[in-house]
Amino acid sequence: MSIQATYSNGEVSWRMVGYSQIFEETGELGVLEYGKELDFVVKRIFYLRGIKKNAMRGFHSHKDLKQLIVCLNGEFTIELDNGSEKISKRMKADNQCLYLDGKVWREMKDFTEDALIVVLCDKEYIYDEVVREYLLFSENIAKLNNDL
Repeated sequence: MSIQATYSNGEVSWRMVGYSQIFEETGELGVLEYGKELDFVVKRIFYLRGIKKNAMRGFHSHKDLKQLIVCLNGEFTIELDNGSEKISKRMKADNQCLYLDGKVWREMKDFTEDALIVVLCDKEYIYDEVVREYLLFSENIAKLNNDL
């Protein structure tokens, strides 16, 4: 499934990105490279695993951040909202990852027990401004979508 969305100014809010996978007798190697799948320099990497049944995560956006979300094992659902479009995407351990602009509101749910997610970010945590209130997100995104 190919998905992509933009803000009203044309800036990409999310898109699916394919990456190379090499299958060998000894296992599988996935490759993400700057200048190909990544258009930003990675300053932080974090992962999610061991997520409890019925757990829901996210429920936030960021003031300014770029992320690449890679599901390495299992599955989960991510719901995205850029102020003018909302989608729900089932993420799986395949050769597709999700580029996500930080200003997008995201909610994650329906994790399988074996889900393992790695997130690559362009900012260190101390420089990341998280928006945890949907009303504030709505105000911020309305300004962006009305700024032509």
